[in-house]
Amino acid sequence: MISRNFITTVPNSGSLENSIQFRIRTNKAKMANLRTQKRLAASVIGVGKRKVWLDPNETSEIAEANSRHAIRRLVKNGTIVRKAVTVHSKSRTRAYAQAKRAGRHTGYGKRKGTAEARLPSQVVWIRRLRVLRRLLAKYRDAGKIDKHLYHVLYKEAKGNAFKHKRALVEHIIQAKADTQREKALSIEADARRTKNRAARERRAQRVAEKREALLKEDA
Repeated sequence: MISRNFITTVPNSGSLENSIQFRIRTNKAKMANLRTQKRLAASVIGVGKRKVWLDPNETSEIAEANSRHAIRRLVKNGTIVRKAVTVHSKSRTRAYAQAKRAGRHTGYGKRKGTAEARLPSQVVWIRRLRVLRRLLAKYRDAGKIDKHLYHVLYKEAKGNAFKHKRALVEHIIQAKADTQREKALSIEADARRTKNRAARERRAQRVAEKREALLKEDA
């Protein structure tokens, strides 16, 4: 059984609802009055309006600030504060990327698009050719190959003669060995020709001397 005194102290439900709605409207009006101050504070601090914090206990003081100078004073004494930057951690992204580098999360279910769309053959070709051309330029600048061999190998690389750097290096080693062998054979052949020429000259000289000796005996 509810007492009569309690019933008399309970306010009317309609008046209570109206009071709550009035307070909500009043609070909204108070917050709306600080819209200019928040805009000025954002401009003074150099951030967006959502990064500005207004002290709710100093609403009246903030409302009186209607100039940038007053806003700067409130910022200086801590009534208006710039909110901290929201931290968006990249630790999970880094861990996922490291796992992908180790070969995880790269199965058929994770792939979108064809193999040609994911890594075009033209891109593979460009990368491979640039690697080969960099190697050729490095060898030429270091004096390991001359400009003539560089030009020949440059054209061969463009013609898809080498699948990778190892093949190109092996070809360079073989080409240099062939060149050295040809050079040695050429030197040997020149020496042989010189020796044979000298032998022919000596033989011709002996024949001429014998002929002269026979002519002298006949005379």
